[in-house]
Amino acid sequence: MSKKQSEKATKKRVKANAGSTAKKSTRSKDTSVAPDAARTAKALAPDPRLPAQGTTIEKHDRHGAVRCKCTVEEGGIRYAGKVYTSLSGAAMAAAKDLDLKNKTQNGYIFWGLIKPPRPASDPLVALERAWERYRNRVETLVKEGVTEENRGKVAAALGKHAHLIEKLGG
Repeated sequence: MSKKQSEKATKKRVKANAGSTAKKSTRSKDTSVAPDAARTAKALAPDPRLPAQGTTIEKHDRHGAVRCKCTVEEGGIRYAGKVYTSLSGAAMAAAKDLDLKNKTQNGYIFWGLIKPPRPASDPLVALERAWERYRNRVETLVKEGVTEENRGKVAAALGKHAHLIEKLGG
C-alpha cells in the first residue's frame, strides 16, 4: 500500500469513527493552544531571507512584463488581497492563478529571490553553448551596428576579447 493510499484509508477511518458513540479516551491532549502560539511566534519572527516589510516583489515573464506581484508585510506575504504566512504559500496561490500545475513551489525561486540550483553539466558542452551565443550576438552587432566612425573601436573591443579568452586558456 502506498503512502497516499494509507493516508486515504486513515482519513476514511477517522471520518467513519467521527459519528460513533464509542467512549473517548480521557487522556486526550488539548492542542487548540499550540497551533495559535506557533502561528503567532512565526509571524513575530520574520524570515531573515525576506526583503524588508513594505517591499513589493514582482514575477516577470521572459519579456519583462509583470505576471504577478506580492508585498512583504508584518503578518506575512500579501498576494491578491490575502495574507499568506509563507512566501511559498503566496507562490502557490500565484502559480494557481497563472494556471501552473505544480504541486509544490519554492517561494524564493518562484519570486526570483534566489536562483534555482543547476545540475553540474559537462563544461565543454556549456563552453560551446556560451561561445555560440556570444558569436551570434557579435555577428548581429557587427552587421547592424558598425559604422565607419566606430569600426576601429569595435575591432579593438573584439581584439581585447580575443586576448582575454587566450589568457583564460593558460
